Amino acid sequence: MPKRTSRPPDPVDAYDEAVRFLASRPKSVAEIHRHLRAKRFDDAAIESAIDKLRAQRYVDDEAFARYWVEQRERFRPRGERGLRSELLGKGVSREVVEVVLGERAPDAEIEQARRALSRPLTRWSTLPHDERRRKIHAHLAARGFSYETIEEVLRREAPEE
Repeated sequence: MPKRTSRPPDPVDAYDEAVRFLASRPKSVAEIHRHLRAKRFDDAAIESAIDKLRAQRYVDDEAFARYWVEQRERFRPRGERGLRSELLGKGVSREVVEVVLGERAPDAEIEQARRALSRPLTRWSTLPHDERRRKIHAHLAARGFSYETIEEVLRREAPEE
């Protein structure tokens, strides 16, 4: 049986792999870079693939960040702190994160916090007042909402009894 020699991956293969990786949802440039690095493509092949994706407008970190924020607002509401952390973790630059989060409406965070509470609030309705307030606070804080937002939501959702 002949011995197989390993050859370095072809840059075209890197591009094809990146396109397959993008099939499920938009990705940041850093996510694509990490994925291709894990697949053992060299830096030249990775950069070539990313440049080609950019030229074809398949990859754009600002568009990705807008997509991410929109999806979070729609399906799993997060506060600005939580969104910032997620986007930075996905390799989006601080400048892009600030631009995208700066586009949100001023009252958006309070509305998102109220949406994040819609399900658990019904479960907590029978709890004593202090316990319900503690749970609301912990739930929203874990999702990256600011202290000011949490206090505003508590004033609206769990008024003093």
